[in-house]
Amino acid sequence: MNKKPNEDRVAFLEEQVNDYMKKLLVDSPYLVLMYFEKQVKRYSTMLEQGIAFPASVEITLQHLIEHYSSLISLLKEYIHVQIKAEKNSSGDYMT
Repeated sequence: MNKKPNEDRVAFLEEQVNDYMKKLLVDSPYLVLMYFEKQVKRYSTMLEQGIAFPASVEITLQHLIEHYSSLISLLKEYIHVQIKAEKNSSGDYMT
């Protein structure tokens, strides 16, 4: 009964992840996840170093960190759904 919203969410996640894989020219959601995690770490480090950036640059870096962090959450959710689907399809689950 409640499968439709869940199926829509999975389709949305899959579409987003496939789009990022195409843009980054990679063939695995894990590589996309690694890319965004690396970018968040890079930008966070830049802000933590105490370098005096113009306000516009600092705001942009903060925005990128927030945006990439939300993408990391999306990717982790997608990977979790995929792993769960693989386990269910292989019979490694308890009924």
